[in-house]
Amino acid sequence: MTPSSARSSLLFVGGTDSSHKAGLDADREAAAAQGCEAVEIASAITDQDLFEVRSVEERLLWNHAAVAAMEEASQGPQPIAALKFGLLPGVASIVEAARLIARTAHGKSPIPAVVDPVIRSSSGYRFWKDREMVAVRDSLMVAGPILTPNLDELAELAWLDRNQIDESEETRVRAAQALIDGGAAAVVAKGGHGPAGAPVRDLVLQPGEAPVWIERPREAGKGIRGSGCRFAATMACRLAQGHSLTAAAEAAGDFVAQRIREEAVS
Repeated sequence: MTPSSARSSLLFVGGTDSSHKAGLDADREAAAAQGCEAVEIASAITDQDLFEVRSVEERLLWNHAAVAAMEEASQGPQPIAALKFGLLPGVASIVEAARLIARTAHGKSPIPAVVDPVIRSSSGYRFWKDREMVAVRDSLMVAGPILTPNLDELAELAWLDRNQIDESEETRVRAAQALIDGGAAAVVAKGGHGPAGAPVRDLVLQPGEAPVWIERPREAGKGIRGSGCRFAATMACRLAQGHSLTAAAEAAGDFVAQRIREEAVS
């Protein structure tokens, strides 16, 4: 597919963040920066900040709103060209996301679905416990999403100890391959949680292809909240515009790095 300069519409499913630093707010910011229209569906309402998650309210039946939004968009000049999922706060949401991904991946006009697997918050609160992790492996992964885990999430999804992920790049590749073997369409494993001082190396792995490593200098500073949201949203926008997965992942990493630099000087 040739990349297009035309404005694309994307469906974003995720949580609202009371601090407006992550979740759908970050998705919207990334979409605007890439020239994409954002159709937003809230899967959860969260009350949180950098230090703690105080409450999470799952929005049941969000899937009906998502299907309705997609059908409405299909009647206009800009049908939904990609899906991006963020916080899925319970088993019901995970299963419904899997159904929506399967529905759009295997129809007459398949569209990519990017899933940022939000297992825990930056403050340590676990959104996915044992039941959710089982639902992810049994339902969500087999639906064929493009997964964008950080290194912590990659380890958990692949049933590995976190220290094993740091042992070698070959271990990261094996972990990503395990997710593809489990049904994922592709894996982009972000290297931002790698060793301090070392370059950031993002891994792009697609079925039957050699691993691709995207390297960039590690930005100084404390980083930003919602970096994973922005990465996945940017990548989904670029895929909707017809870019390859590797090009989309590279653009996503560049955008997050730029936002970290901006935050450091603000």
